[in-house]
Amino acid sequence: MGWTVLCVSKISPAQVTRNMILERAGYEVIAIANPDEAARTFAASAIDAVVFGDSIQADQRTELARTFKRLNPAVPMIALSKSSGSQVPAGIVDEQLESLGDPQLLLEALKRVLPQDGVRDGEASLQTAPARASDGAASNAPAGDGKATAGLAAGTNRSKNSAV
Repeated sequence: MGWTVLCVSKISPAQVTRNMILERAGYEVIAIANPDEAARTFAASAIDAVVFGDSIQADQRTELARTFKRLNPAVPMIALSKSSGSQVPAGIVDEQLESLGDPQLLLEALKRVLPQDGVRDGEASLQTAPARASDGAASNAPAGDGKATAGLAAGTNRSKNSAV
């Protein structure tokens, strides 16, 4: 899968459990408690989806979601709330879920909002572009020993928790 999910929520047992569930499902989780730090991370990182925890105040969560939409409107956002019903104005987030419910609902919501083909925006052209002999892609030379990519793959499921 390889999707990177930014989880914005105060660090709590529920947050840690949610992160573990996402990681076991194959997502890379970047967990940040501070909304200002979350905005900086969102602007500087390749984030595929955002999950707002219910511990962030509603007005702060709404403003942060608006900021994220201005920075990159293509990134889907899911807001968790302590009660059922809409907590964030319509059109700002893609999904709203009751956080006290089944964790499977969050996984299903992520599947709904992320591309089903597993290809991030802009990657499709890279994967389908034919190799040209002039760019060296048709060389018979070995591509390498694979150690660099194995090291990258091994580190993809680590949480980056920040309790600022």
